[in-house]
Amino acid sequence: MAAVMNFRGENDTASRRLEALLTSPEFDTYPDGTHFVGADNPRRDEMATRALLDGEPVLLVYPDGHELLICPEPSGGARLETRHPPVQPVAA
Repeated sequence: MAAVMNFRGENDTASRRLEALLTSPEFDTYPDGTHFVGADNPRRDEMATRALLDGEPVLLVYPDGHELLICPEPSGGARLETRHPPVQPVAA
């Protein structure tokens, strides 16, 4: 199950993206356990690092709709995947 990491207590970019994906077949293209983190969140580095150190994937969601999926590799390092924005930005 995906999780939104949001310490601001508001409906941020990551929350809106996850909400849009929940009813879309595109949701299945994300790894299980992906943490959705808003790139505009001031604590994004801390939140992403914590999830990655726990071996869980992180999706950085940018206000313009771009996404960066970071998947930790069992042997060390990480695999990065950029995703293009949907037709309409999530922050619109």
